[in-house]
This record gives sequence, C-alpha cells and structure tokens, in this order.
Amino acid sequence: MPEAGRAQAHETVRVFFALWPDDTVRHGLMQVGLKMHRQLGGKLTREASVHLTLLFLGDIPVERLEALQTLAASVPFEPFILPIEQAVYWHHNRVAWVGPWQTPPALARLVSALEEPAAAQGFRFDRRPFAAHITLLRKAGSGPLDVKIPRIDWQVRDFVLVRSQLDRSGSRYTVIGRWPEVVDTPTRPGRMQTGV
Repeated sequence: MPEAGRAQAHETVRVFFALWPDDTVRHGLMQVGLKMHRQLGGKLTREASVHLTLLFLGDIPVERLEALQTLAASVPFEPFILPIEQAVYWHHNRVAWVGPWQTPPALARLVSALEEPAAAQGFRFDRRPFAAHITLLRKAGSGPLDVKIPRIDWQVRDFVLVRSQLDRSGSRYTVIGRWPEVVDTPTRPGRMQTGV
C-alpha cells in the first residue's frame, strides 16, 4: 500500500550510544543519587535508566539503525576502569551528576571512534567537548552540593546503542545493541561470566 509505505519511510527512532552499568555499579550509583536527592530534592533518575551517554544522536530514520549498528561493530574497543570520584551540581540546568575527575584516555578514544564515522555518514550530533558524567538528578533545588561519595570503580567491558521513548513518566530506555558482541560460550572453570 502506498500510504503505509510513505508512513514507514518517515518513521524515526530516538537513539544514543552509552555505557550501561552492571547491577552492582548501578546500585552503588543509586545510593549516591539518594544522598544527593535528600540534599537537593528534584527528580531522581530511575535505577533502570542510569547510564553514561557517549554520543546522543536524537531522532534518526529507522532505516538508518542498521548503519549505526555496522558503525558500532567496527569501533575498536578496549576495556577500562571508569572511576566515579566526584558529585557535581550544575546550577545552569539544575542537574546533579557523578563522574571521574578526569576522563580516562580509553573513554575519550571510544567517544572519538564513534563521533568520527558518525559525522562522516551524515549523522548529526552536538560537537561540544565530551564531559564524562552520569546524571542522577534533574530539576534539583539550589546547591551547593556537599556529598561525600565512596569511590566506585566501574569496569567498562562494552558499550550499547539505546532507544529512548517518551511517556508520561519520562524517558524509557531499551538497549538495542551491545559491542563488542559477546559470543555465548560455556563458562570456564574458575571464572565467572557477568552480564547486564
């Protein structure tokens, strides 16, 4: 049907690349978020939604998802540790977040490795300098924020492509791709496999 074909051609999805924490890291981050919330109020990020955005692409035609997935599969990735060391309140947008004092070099390389081919393929995104942060509060009250946080060492083993859908309670996220892709193999004796 011509009408259905036209409607499908204009369908878009809202997507971004991110780091997605495992359950242990997510729980630790939420404990920090609760401390921040007690001090500043505002809207606490849902535990299932906690992430670190690498590259926000916004609305793209659904037929371009495959190109993004191919791009992600070609990105060189090296596991690294992301230290969560500071809690910060941004007055200009009333957001409170946690993150490292300095962006680990491996994280900066990952962001560049996503941005360069995305730009070359015509995807549009904000080109401002990358700032590694995990948003835990939005619409927070006035600072200053004075929260001591335990250091969390996030062992980053992969990155994801996420679809964002808005509903009455805010954004809902669905992981639609993960790289490097994990081959399903039996667990070796003496080692534990982890997954998110």
